[in-house]
Amino acid sequence: MHRRAAARALAVLALTLIAARPVAAQTLTELLSDLFVFGECGVSLCMDPAAMSAGETGATHAVHFRRDLVPGNDALLLFLGDGIAGIVGGLPRPPMAAGRIWSDGERSASLGPVFAERAETLGMGRFFMGLEATAFQTTNFGGAPTDALLLNFFHHDTSPALGRNPGLGVPAFERDVLQVRTNLAVDYVVATGVVSAGLTPFMDVGFVIPVVRARLEGTADARILPFDPSSSHRFGGSEAVPVLQARKSVRGSAMGVGDITARVKVNLSGGTEVGVAPPELGIALLADYTFPTGQEEDLLGTGEGRGRALAVITRRWGDFSSHVNGGYLLREQNAREGNFDRDAVLGSVGFDVRVTDEVTVAAEMITQLELADPDPPLPGPVTFVGAAPLTVEASSIPEPGRYLLDLAMGIRYQVRNDMVLVASALLPIQGFGLRPDAIFTLGLQGTFR
Repeated sequence: MHRRAAARALAVLALTLIAARPVAAQTLTELLSDLFVFGECGVSLCMDPAAMSAGETGATHAVHFRRDLVPGNDALLLFLGDGIAGIVGGLPRPPMAAGRIWSDGERSASLGPVFAERAETLGMGRFFMGLEATAFQTTNFGGAPTDALLLNFFHHDTSPALGRNPGLGVPAFERDVLQVRTNLAVDYVVATGVVSAGLTPFMDVGFVIPVVRARLEGTADARILPFDPSSSHRFGGSEAVPVLQARKSVRGSAMGVGDITARVKVNLSGGTEVGVAPPELGIALLADYTFPTGQEEDLLGTGEGRGRALAVITRRWGDFSSHVNGGYLLREQNAREGNFDRDAVLGSVGFDVRVTDEVTVAAEMITQLELADPDPPLPGPVTFVGAAPLTVEASSIPEPGRYLLDLAMGIRYQVRNDMVLVASALLPIQGFGLRPDAIFTLGLQGTFR
């Protein structure tokens, strides 16, 4: 009965995979770019196009903030986009197997951890299937609230054209700043199907198949901060009555297949035999590869393949089990280029404990250490030269670190036989890029012979 129910759930997921398509008229990355297009210009960070066509004296100033002319402005928008696109790739995967994967007198030590892998394998001829739903909304970008992000875009340095001018700020109109305050919300709902099979007592293989629904909504309030009231930079109006403020809003959503993962786990301490408890100390190796099947332009995937290798250690003390996972994340582009700076070191440590025969509680600390700073980097402050030097920060986003730390807590409840209901919350503690306050997951899993 449970096998048929799980099969039906996976069939629904498969139909969703086939039918899922982006629903936005534009891709979500195009919408994000449009958030910084004001008026009818059609180009990010441009000024009044009417002035350009009319041939007014301010026409040459209309392009001075455009990202294709100012590398720092382009880097800031790229940094923002990369931070948003990376969140779905950073979600922890469900474990390869959970619940009662071994029995000794028809009881297991626990029903398993939250996201960490345990060393025990399923056992030959056994299957694990699960369907989970995850939901969250982003609230901060590296710690800066996303409902009040402040971005400062700077003027094109015209010094090369003027010869001896020493840098940005001379002439005085180069001190004008295009300031944009954004209210940005990105939320996700992810349905994840998990399938694993025990090929031998010591080897499992499996797949993780996510269907992702992403929604982006944002508002940008832009204003020009002129150093000189007679400055020609404006969003509209005329030289006599300039319009120095503009507002832009975007909204869109997309749904489709996320990045699919194939994985294998090998137990090095004897494997799993039905009716026989495994050793109290278990050691395993896990390797997986995530295919870039999700549409990067719709924030459904990362756009590049990723390989992961983990060492898994499990230690049992009666009803209590501890888990340590440590490994390496290899990004496909690095492997092609032979440059591994953008890879990461992975680690997690946690425990699960059997409270009753039907209930297990678990907690884990999940870490990731990037080996290099973000590329492109977050632009730093700009100092205007001239009679009164002035330094202005490029944004309210703090300098990103390389270290990510999350706390995961969960409960597993055995409904009947081999079916387990799982509920968990992941709480980001330290990180980089776009982040939520919490990620909630609810799922149903089962292990079958």
